[in-house]
Amino acid sequence: MADNVVFTSAKTRSTNDVQSSNIVIATCTRNDNTRVASVEQTENESTEESDAEERLLTVCCRSGRLGAACYTLQTGEIQILEEIVDRPPEHQIFVSLFNQVDPVRVILDGKSQGTFVKAVKGVVLNDNSNDSLKCKLIFISSKEYNFEACKRRIHSLSLPHEPANCSEEERILFLRTVVDFNQTQTVHALGAMLRYLDLNWSNLVMDLHGKPQCLSLTRISLADIVAMDEDTYRGLQIFSSLSHPSGFKKGVQGSNKEGLSLYQLFGKCSSKVGHRRMRILLRHPTKDLETLRRRQAVVAYFMRPSSDSLVRNICASMRFIRNVNGILAKIKALSAKSHQWKSLYNTLYNVVLICEMCEHVGEGVEYLEQLANYDTNKLYEMALYMNRIIDFDLTKSEGKFTVKAGVDHDLDLKKQTMASLLGLMSETAAVEMDRLPPFVQECSMLYMPHLGYLLVLKAWADHLTMEQKELPDMKFMFQNNDQIHYKSRGCEELDVMIGDTYPEIVAHETRIMMKLTATILENLHALAAAVDLCAELDCLITISKVCKEYNFVKPTLTTDKIINIEQGKHPLYITTIDNFVPNDTKSTLESGFVKILTGPNSSGKSVYMKQIGLIVYLAHIGSFVPAEAATIGVVDHIYSRIQSTECIAAHMSAFLIDLRQMALAIRESSSNSLLIVDEFGKGTAQTDGLALLAACVSSLLCREQRCPHLLLATHFLNIQNYIVDSPIVSFLKFEHMVQDGEPVFLFRVVAGSSDCSFARAVAAASAVPEHVLQRADTVLEAMTKNELPPPDKEIMAKLKNVTEVIKNTLLTEDI
Repeated sequence: MADNVVFTSAKTRSTNDVQSSNIVIATCTRNDNTRVASVEQTENESTEESDAEERLLTVCCRSGRLGAACYTLQTGEIQILEEIVDRPPEHQIFVSLFNQVDPVRVILDGKSQGTFVKAVKGVVLNDNSNDSLKCKLIFISSKEYNFEACKRRIHSLSLPHEPANCSEEERILFLRTVVDFNQTQTVHALGAMLRYLDLNWSNLVMDLHGKPQCLSLTRISLADIVAMDEDTYRGLQIFSSLSHPSGFKKGVQGSNKEGLSLYQLFGKCSSKVGHRRMRILLRHPTKDLETLRRRQAVVAYFMRPSSDSLVRNICASMRFIRNVNGILAKIKALSAKSHQWKSLYNTLYNVVLICEMCEHVGEGVEYLEQLANYDTNKLYEMALYMNRIIDFDLTKSEGKFTVKAGVDHDLDLKKQTMASLLGLMSETAAVEMDRLPPFVQECSMLYMPHLGYLLVLKAWADHLTMEQKELPDMKFMFQNNDQIHYKSRGCEELDVMIGDTYPEIVAHETRIMMKLTATILENLHALAAAVDLCAELDCLITISKVCKEYNFVKPTLTTDKIINIEQGKHPLYITTIDNFVPNDTKSTLESGFVKILTGPNSSGKSVYMKQIGLIVYLAHIGSFVPAEAATIGVVDHIYSRIQSTECIAAHMSAFLIDLRQMALAIRESSSNSLLIVDEFGKGTAQTDGLALLAACVSSLLCREQRCPHLLLATHFLNIQNYIVDSPIVSFLKFEHMVQDGEPVFLFRVVAGSSDCSFARAVAAASAVPEHVLQRADTVLEAMTKNELPPPDKEIMAKLKNVTEVIKNTLLTEDI
């Protein structure tokens, strides 16, 4: 019983008697006038709230338009997607939304379009980027998506920041300012999600008496997102999830870790809310120039040496900031622990502190000015209320919400009565000891709600009968292990004199706590918005630290169709090696939008293309880039054919996956897109692969000035003979030199085409056996002469021996 106050003996108490809140008091031993009055409490609690957040995602896609709603079970946060066009059959917008939300359940209309259902299944059932099979796909009746029913359910939604004392018509009018009811797909999704929560809440959170609550409702937009498929995220190593090496832990939720990737490089935020926000930021590269320039200004400011002290101070405060919605959900449910109250106070205090720090910037940085001008008066008042009302030390030691002295006069009187109870219990224990038979050596007093004060005696013999337990002027109540509980005259007097003082104190403090909670909930919207700003600031500070450490430069962003990079480097390679060779890149109408790269194996073609993709990507999240200078035109899409992620569940071969990636890039790309293609066509016959590659390139070249930026690496050295002759094509190769008969790769890009792949030299460097290499030379020489290669003597000798054995066996058998 967590709410019980227990008075028991320090000498007779056993480990079985220890409960969540124990008070040890009033021990009296015969022939010993010493009275023990001590207070002892046990509280097993974590100092941090759980990081696990489970989200439900409801989607509705009709007539090519997507609407969605997301609900976080632990925090009561609702996010709705502004209705947006999502073209079949790939449904890239849904894929981006799914990866941002990372839900545990996707709820779908049972009569959704076949192409959309196929796309959802492909993402949910084949999702191996995180923990295996952690997301479930649930189909519900199309009746739950009825527009009028969904609209009525949204009208009954209660929001914490809605106007107080408003009529029903005014409340619905307020809801219409939050939810656009003209966006029918979003209304379908939000209403269906609320109805699903109503019907399944007890199964979702294991609470039979609770009901879903909404602590915040925000709108998210994907209209400005730079479209990237999941294969591109993995191919460019923006995310790289590694499974646990143990077969026992592999696939268990939370067992995966992040490998070498941009997320690992930038994932060192000071706060947990910042760490979560960083994943969303990386999943949402934007083409909004205003947003990008605002982020660049913040990164540039914090990269200055003069900002070091401010960065340290902000990061020191940032680590105390928590997700207030999750904490307030616990507080509102009256299940908050002491550390959660402390976390809420620390969040309030440090948000105000960060806003005050930004007031002294004075550099015209718009984002920091927004924080500096943020109205923190309400936040300061809430922090002041909490500091004046809550006794955090006693709250932690007693394991419950405890009010400071001087806040409420009636409560102080009750606590004084409770304090005097220690002495009264000691006196009562001594009086009762005189009344007890001589064979009882010690007694204790105990208080239990609903039962009152009890006298506790340790069993004086084994296997006592009910007759033996009966004592004069004592009423037997019950026995717990070897502790026998009685109601004595002294206990009855205490019941009359003091009564249920402790429950009254708890009830009084609970009323104060609920008033304080109501005050905080009134200003929850302002607090959540400030925490969101601080989370993004944490991300930008972390990006600035990385940019400063590796000497990244600010790229020039423009709406022109151009990619011009001087001395660019791969952002992940420079973190692991010191002698990386930089290269230039220029993709314009004059220099050509299509770059066809040839060169020996292991000469650096793939790394070069990936570094260009990553530099363009970094520019679209507001980061600086690893180069001496860069001018990046805003792109709409970044697609790639780099990595073939084979999976049994996908029912596709490696070549079929390559075809799917190439088809997506050609079909979805626009004039302002970046396509990265690495050795397409190598998974099939050489002539077929060359024909497919040439056809794909020619289809893009036929767009002329509307051709996207294309980086193509291939070992089909004669591809120039099979593609359209166009001025927007330029051929590049990687330099090498031959020293002592062996190639030495210089990793520098120059104009021209390569005439050799040096496959044999690369094979020798990879420890392929010498006799295999010699046979390869023989076969290659015969192929150049259009002849059959001579038979291998070793193989022919083995075949001859096998043939002789078979012949002798047949001759000896009687057929």
